[in-house]
Amino acid sequence: MYLNQLTLTNFKNYKSEKFAFSPALNFITGSNGAGKTNVLDAIHYLCLGKSYFHSIDLNSVMHTKNFFRLEGDFGNEEKLNITNVYQQGGKKELAKNSVVYQRIIDHVGLIPVVMITPDDQLLIDEGSEERRRFIDNTISQIDHTYLENLVAYNKVLQQRNAALKKFAENRNVDHALLESYNEQLAASGKNIFSMRQKYFSSMIPLLEKKYELLSNQKEKVTATYNSVCSKENLLDALKRSTAKDVATQRTNEGIHKDDFDFFLNTRSLKKFGSQGQKKSFLMALKFSQFEIIAAEKNETPLLLLDDLFDKLDEQRSENILKLISSNGFGQVFITDTNEERINKFSGQTNKEFEHWSI
Repeated sequence: MYLNQLTLTNFKNYKSEKFAFSPALNFITGSNGAGKTNVLDAIHYLCLGKSYFHSIDLNSVMHTKNFFRLEGDFGNEEKLNITNVYQQGGKKELAKNSVVYQRIIDHVGLIPVVMITPDDQLLIDEGSEERRRFIDNTISQIDHTYLENLVAYNKVLQQRNAALKKFAENRNVDHALLESYNEQLAASGKNIFSMRQKYFSSMIPLLEKKYELLSNQKEKVTATYNSVCSKENLLDALKRSTAKDVATQRTNEGIHKDDFDFFLNTRSLKKFGSQGQKKSFLMALKFSQFEIIAAEKNETPLLLLDDLFDKLDEQRSENILKLISSNGFGQVFITDTNEERINKFSGQTNKEFEHWSI
């Protein structure tokens, strides 16, 4: 699947704009603030029904306007027209071939996508929520049952936390209600843990291989997955934590606390990695995500690379460009502020390409 044409209306800094893309390489160059990243985010919206950067759709509406509209014409063996419309104060509507989805999550996985941006360094430097979001994004595009379990788990978790706050207000604990929530969390949580373990385990050797390629085999990386479910039954953990949960008014055990640790030459990447090493790690991680989705879906995801060369030395940049030029990738979008660098690369590749300067 590839994107033939993209139309933006009142989306961020675009009042009305239309782009026609190559099914292979697409370069978007321009100065900082010109709107390069916004084009990639619009594509992400059409693939997954949401922004890559924020959860509030109003933030994507052009200033002084009250709606945005995105339209994408996708093609391959099947022609798809996807529209995403948000009206301020109304409900966002995502439609496939003019048929509006009742639930946006039902669209996830139809058009797989992998996006890499400078903000992804939060995956390394920030808390565990960013890392869980990454693995959830990966598996949700592969297995819709996983996404259903995730939605169910988060809904019950929200209900359980609200009940714990209510218990504190009333100074009375409903243990039967807690037990019901515990059983529901344990049921969906067990499935989520199993899938995370399966796919993250298969991602690690790919990560190690990709990073060696990007760093010319000078460094080695690896990663580990940490979950309460690795140590004990989730239902037992929830029961054990009851007193603490009541005291803190929140659920302290569960797969919503899972984390992933990243290592460079056996040392913490977060603490000891340079900016270039972290960027290379993130590229390797995202390329591993790409490979797993492609293998499981038997379909090549769209690859969105924002500000690709930020914090990379010339050698690492060349290694990434060689990788992208290989036959393992389908439609690729690359943004850069350096038009000369893109012109040089486009002159070296034998792939079809489009170059937009904005």
